[in-house]
Amino acid sequence: MHVEILTSLLLVIVSILISLYGSLVGFGGGIFIVPILITFFGFDFGTAVGTTMASLIPSAFISTFLNRKNKNVDFKMGTLLEIPTMVGVIFGSLLISFISVNSLKVIFVVFIFILGLSFFIKLGSKNSNLDLFNKLNKLKPSFIIKNRNHSVVYRASLFMLLFFGLLSGTLAGLFGMGGGFMKTPIMIKVFKIPAKIATATALFMILVTSITGSVSHYMQGHIHLSKTTPVIIGFAIGALIGHKVNTHIKSTKLEKLIGLALILASMTMLVNLL
Repeated sequence: MHVEILTSLLLVIVSILISLYGSLVGFGGGIFIVPILITFFGFDFGTAVGTTMASLIPSAFISTFLNRKNKNVDFKMGTLLEIPTMVGVIFGSLLISFISVNSLKVIFVVFIFILGLSFFIKLGSKNSNLDLFNKLNKLKPSFIIKNRNHSVVYRASLFMLLFFGLLSGTLAGLFGMGGGFMKTPIMIKVFKIPAKIATATALFMILVTSITGSVSHYMQGHIHLSKTTPVIIGFAIGALIGHKVNTHIKSTKLEKLIGLALILASMTMLVNLL
């Protein structure tokens, strides 16, 4: 009995730390908590993913609600990017039967690692760095989004929204993980959205994805109340703390944390692959 209580307390503490960092960088924390649940707490894969999906609902809701009060959530951008993502998830899950996923994982790990490094160092010449994406983002039809509360304006081409939404969704479907950790860097690097708006919008998209995923995993019997409750509590507390920290952190430091999170995500994926 004492062991179960201590295990639950430890799970709450770990979940708080993961959720705090995930809420800060807009990843949610799913990519980090799943392997921890499997490796250190003895969860099987289905239960780990189902637990994470259920736990992300309250934490993403809390983050979205609080970020909305600060006018940081771009619901229009989030919806436009989330729709093709959900289509991509279905497409990616179907591709598993036809291609070698492990070889693609190696390429994806390298890509995520390089993307993470780009938040610390300039890769390539100044003129060529993401220049192609910037040109493609000017294709019409496009959306000009004005955030008067933060005095920023940015453009989102419908072509680029479809492309990156489908890409992140397909990769998520192929590798059995959430695409949340790709949304934040895409919005920052491609659409030039300020870091705080990008992270808040990504968490809104995670809320939509986690609700859909939770229903699916509940029907498959992957969500168990006794195992899920400590993670839900930890994720909710972590989201609250993460929002408090986010209000005091500068955008430049936030981008560094996002880059570090991408590097850690690539390392996590590599360890799982090996």
